[in-house]
Amino acid sequence: MRLDLYDGFLCDLDGCLISGTTVLPGAQALLEYAGDRLIILSNNSTDTPATLSARLKRLGLSAPPERIVLAGATALDHLAQIGDVRLRLYANAALRAYAQGVGLSLDRPEPTHILLTRDETFGYKDLHDTLELLAKGAQLFVANPDESHPGPDGTPVPETGSLLAAILSVLPDLRYTMIGKPEAGLYHAALARLSGDGARVLAIGDNPKTDAAGAARLGIECALVGARHGTWANLEHLLEAGQTTKTLARHRAQNCM
Repeated sequence: MRLDLYDGFLCDLDGCLISGTTVLPGAQALLEYAGDRLIILSNNSTDTPATLSARLKRLGLSAPPERIVLAGATALDHLAQIGDVRLRLYANAALRAYAQGVGLSLDRPEPTHILLTRDETFGYKDLHDTLELLAKGAQLFVANPDESHPGPDGTPVPETGSLLAAILSVLPDLRYTMIGKPEAGLYHAALARLSGDGARVLAIGDNPKTDAAGAARLGIECALVGARHGTWANLEHLLEAGQTTKTLARHRAQNCM
């Protein structure tokens, strides 16, 4: 695989660039190599592009908000475009502020829509309230289907999909709208940020069920990294395999300066 053959890159976050507060091997080199040709495309539903950009900066990684597309924020953008939405939002403070910033009305009586994100405070009462709202006709939107993402020590961290599983255990035939990978909408939002016709784009991820499956739906090539499912153990190995000798030598020289 030659990385210099691609005009753009859609790179996952957890398990590719970082794991918790740990920067993974090759992350900084890939961001420097790709520059504004790379969009971080993640099922993350706790950060906004601005908060994630700031968090990555503290870790030494440069990724401006305009190069970040996240499932939680994208779901809120989508709901804001529907119009006349009374939203019950299960989310942290950052996403609640983002929702208000895009004009969404929160906590009004008789919500018309529910958005489920990785809300660490979601509990039994929230589950009960959600079931009542659904019975009254509210529409359920889900930021992403991930049951977990890998923590720094390898222990799975519960994700939005685990909360969705609780709802589906009671309403197994429930119809809902998924926003994040592998659905096409998140990919289209990311591709719109890339310049050019986007004909030669490489998706990079660590999860076959979301990253690889989502890319396949759009006919985008995908490189999987990670010890469990990847062809390459990390981004550093992908870079070594994928760059031309001249490009790789230049970056090694820069890193030694």
